[in-house]
Amino acid sequence: VADASAMPRTPVGPRGATNQSEFPVAKPVPGKSGYVYSPYDSSKYVDVSGYTPGSKVKDPYTQKIFIVP
Repeated sequence: VADASAMPRTPVGPRGATNQSEFPVAKPVPGKSGYVYSPYDSSKYVDVSGYTPGSKVKDPYTQKIFIVP
């Protein structure tokens, strides 16, 4: 029987923790405060008013996450 204390350990972060670089950052729509272009479909606007920069938001068109600029 192997000694469990001698086994190598791999650090594990909190479940569901993600790095923000995994998600694209949206681009603001010029002249439309509070709106960004969907990073997944640049022909669509997403209303992000009320969200702080750096917030993760779900794109209503694709259901994918992006970051508010």
